[in-house]
Amino acid sequence: MKLIPRLPRKAVMPEGMSESLGLDEPGTPRLLAWSILVGGGAAAATTRDLRIVTPRGERMVRSWDAVDQAVWEQNSRMLVIWWVDTRKTTPLEIQDDVGRLPEVVRERVQSSVVLSASVPMPRGKPARVALRRDPDGQLIAQSILPPGVKAEDPRVRAVIEAALADLWADAGERELNAGAPPAL
Repeated sequence: MKLIPRLPRKAVMPEGMSESLGLDEPGTPRLLAWSILVGGGAAAATTRDLRIVTPRGERMVRSWDAVDQAVWEQNSRMLVIWWVDTRKTTPLEIQDDVGRLPEVVRERVQSSVVLSASVPMPRGKPARVALRRDPDGQLIAQSILPPGVKAEDPRVRAVIEAALADLWADAGERELNAGAPPAL
């Protein structure tokens, strides 16, 4: 009869994965979560960025403010990443989620967003504007336009600039741009 239940063992990252993700380099931020990908490859979440080595060997290191959104589909074990600067997604088929990667990705992306708003655009689909914290804790402005809406259009630019100005004003009133949040 066991009086004290055993805690599950901490999952250990397979040998070589740390090096392939660049986690063994000096000054690397603290590792929060990781997963092995189907077909080879791996992904890791650190306090500053998302690191991916795809099954094809492509290596990506992107800060949390570069991730627009991520969606986890439990049944297919697929984590799909949308980036701020491209419409191309990065699908990650998770082999074994011992490292809690989908949960941590969601938390880190959400924590980088300080303020956001939806902005009506021509053709009905709204744009999104946001103030987010970069890896150094500084506030940066972002806008995500729907397909077919051109950032060069002077009317679109005026609407986006006004929406961002409102967010900056709100951040100043709340003293959100006074500095970096406390480190984890």
